[in-house]
Amino acid sequence: MRVFPNGSGFLLGLLITFGLAWTVPFEDDGDLSSLSNLLSKGVIILVFCIQGWSLQIGRLKIIFLDARNLVKVQGLIFIGPLILVLLAGKYNFLPEEWFAGFLFLSILPTTISSCVVYTSLAGGDSDIALAYATLSNLLAILWVPFAWLLFGAGLEGELLDRVMETGKEVLPKIFLLILLPCLSGWLFKITFYKEKSKSIGEYLKKGTFFGILVLVYLALSKAVFDIGRDELIALLLDLFPFLLAFLICHLLLSWIGTGFGCNNPQFRMAEFFCVSQKSLAMGIPLLALLSSNDLDESVLISCPLILYHFLQLGVGACLLSPLKKWTKQKS
Repeated sequence: MRVFPNGSGFLLGLLITFGLAWTVPFEDDGDLSSLSNLLSKGVIILVFCIQGWSLQIGRLKIIFLDARNLVKVQGLIFIGPLILVLLAGKYNFLPEEWFAGFLFLSILPTTISSCVVYTSLAGGDSDIALAYATLSNLLAILWVPFAWLLFGAGLEGELLDRVMETGKEVLPKIFLLILLPCLSGWLFKITFYKEKSKSIGEYLKKGTFFGILVLVYLALSKAVFDIGRDELIALLLDLFPFLLAFLICHLLLSWIGTGFGCNNPQFRMAEFFCVSQKSLAMGIPLLALLSSNDLDESVLISCPLILYHFLQLGVGACLLSPLKKWTKQKS
């Protein structure tokens, strides 16, 4: 599949972006009218326009034939990792300074490209993977902002008050920067370019990758300027053991959880890769939309997400061979 080289290219792009932000960071004052803020919002709109173009609505009917597995998979994607992080925070297994970053990571949807490619390479059903991944990204548009503000940014006060405040703060942003661009991209595709949508979509994916790299560059530039290189390195070294532990727990949850109620090995492989991945392509734009002007907080949230992307792709690639053998044995 042609998506696979894009995953490697995206990793290379992230490494180059790290290098640029480290050596020539973008300097800005960071207020609401600043160039970086306006650029971030423009990139978010572009990314979600392309996401709307890429939506495969017709594929979703495949997974609605099995409602029990549908609820199980989406629950494992969104709720399972969230429970792990909440428990880790409650019993002090996770340092307080990293709690918000892992909380945001836990509520994100699955990737689309890598989970479909890994499913295919491991002998799973890539159509099922694509359907589950598409649905999770659609649900994330509403789930992530509300879950983040309810669990992460507004832990004090009554639940009803938090819900009301969340709605006032988030709904206008969701509509203007996410839903409207998504709907516009999808309508534009089916109205004017329905026959050529697939070939055009391959080029538009490059625009998505470039937009994500711009957002990563802006976030890392803020960190380098205002925190400093030495302190940033110390933060990343402190983060890595907790990130590795989360990855192991996430993989175990994904493997054990997808084993319930699924007797088809090809379907289980699709479910496993959907549950075990977290999307940087959705996470970075949503973080730029939801994050406050507190620099230290935004860095502590973005670092786990960016580094986890490297880890999950590398470990996922290492698991392909044994999982492919397992699929053949069970088929």
